Amino acid sequence: MRLHRLALVVIIGLAVLAFTVPAPPPAAGGARCRGTTLVGVAHQDDDLLFVNPEIAEDFDRGSCLRVVYVTAGDAHLPWRGGYAARRERGVQQAYSALAGRPTRPGEPSAWQAAPVRVGGRTVHGVRLDNGPLRPDIRLLFLRLPDGGWRDEASRRRTLLALFRSQVRSLRAVDGSARYTEAALVATLAALVERFRPDTVRTLDFANTALKSSGEEWADHNDHAVTARYLRLAVLRARPAGGPPRLTGHEGYGNVVRPPNLDASEAARKAALFGHYYIHDERRAAGCPGHHCAPTRKVAAQYAPWLERGYARPLPEPRPGTVVSWIGSTAAGFTDAGLCLTHGRGTVRSAPCAGTARQRWHLADGVLRAGGAGRGDGGRHCVRVRDPAVALGPCADGSPARWVLTRRGQLRTREGCLTQDDLLRPRPALRLAACAPGDPGQRWFTRFRCPVNTATTRSPYGVPVAFRRVCSPEEPAGRGNVAGVTRLPT
Repeated sequence: MRLHRLALVVIIGLAVLAFTVPAPPPAAGGARCRGTTLVGVAHQDDDLLFVNPEIAEDFDRGSCLRVVYVTAGDAHLPWRGGYAARRERGVQQAYSALAGRPTRPGEPSAWQAAPVRVGGRTVHGVRLDNGPLRPDIRLLFLRLPDGGWRDEASRRRTLLALFRSQVRSLRAVDGSARYTEAALVATLAALVERFRPDTVRTLDFANTALKSSGEEWADHNDHAVTARYLRLAVLRARPAGGPPRLTGHEGYGNVVRPPNLDASEAARKAALFGHYYIHDERRAAGCPGHHCAPTRKVAAQYAPWLERGYARPLPEPRPGTVVSWIGSTAAGFTDAGLCLTHGRGTVRSAPCAGTARQRWHLADGVLRAGGAGRGDGGRHCVRVRDPAVALGPCADGSPARWVLTRRGQLRTREGCLTQDDLLRPRPALRLAACAPGDPGQRWFTRFRCPVNTATTRSPYGVPVAFRRVCSPEEPAGRGNVAGVTRLPT
């Protein structure tokens, strides 16, 4: 391990001594944006530490970059003290280096003011124009209060407090705007609709072990909540061209995983971070402008993240299981799944363990405990006791009738099966009004169900045949095997 870290230090040193990052080749064919990547993170360095090298790779492929920083990264220091502003200059220098356009000391900044007006609020932003043949880069700053660390928990108005309904709103530290939770999600959704990204990258929206817990897989509370708000925004946005692909990236907790970047990836990541880090030193006396020679040596605490980068995997359910998109890492960093679990008369969510109590069978609209021909033989079914769900004998009255929709919702007449986010106050498994933008209503399943074929007519009178699997009403969403498949006529 010591030899590995020594090699990493040598790589970082060589990369930073170069002071610049090699520029990618211009996009072929005169295309300015082959695609657009929107990155949403909490602080000005989260993208460089946790979402790279994917950001650099997207840019290399010709994607324009839109990076949104939700907090000011102020570390509880006065806004007028300049620390947060220096961090904003730091990410500008880092992305200038990524684009191959580092500003030399004493030269005017290549960044232009580019504020964005959305939802009745003006979001401060800057733009780097890379010419007609290269993708451009825009950075936007909402400047909400930084949540801080364990010894700074006295600050009440944080993203975590907003998410847990302990405060009704947050005011940007520069006084530019005030956000309720609904307004914050609406603003982020409006940015998704405005920039129409094909990819949205954010932090880990499954981690429920926060840094103050002391667990090695824990993450910063700002990271966890920012990722959750970006996920909500993507689900609620209606951008032209269709919804983007959403990817969460593991944060501080990825130190429990093995290093997975090769030498060139780690060197490039370290060099970009060096351009940022010279502005992030709280006691920095120099670097008053937009560009300074990148720091030759970053603090050792950053080394683990400069050699790692892990995307949060989506649930991969085993046959017969029902897995919530609301995950949990409270029992270990890599244990992100919550599975629908049955017990003595109860239905709940629990970490996926592959046990018999997590096997289900859905047929003819009835959700039975145990797989087909397994477990209790399907004698017990999920019942509705509004707003709760329970397990009872299938023969005792009429069991609830469930439909698996194209969005992965398990819907019954009384509502949709909903798993509250575990960071919310008093989270529960319950029925709630069906809402397409609620991630707690997304379930991943792999059911093997009877197949029926039916014929209907389209609005134009053309006969259309459908194969019906489990659900007679709507097809299941991506990640669900059960669904409706169009057949040739």
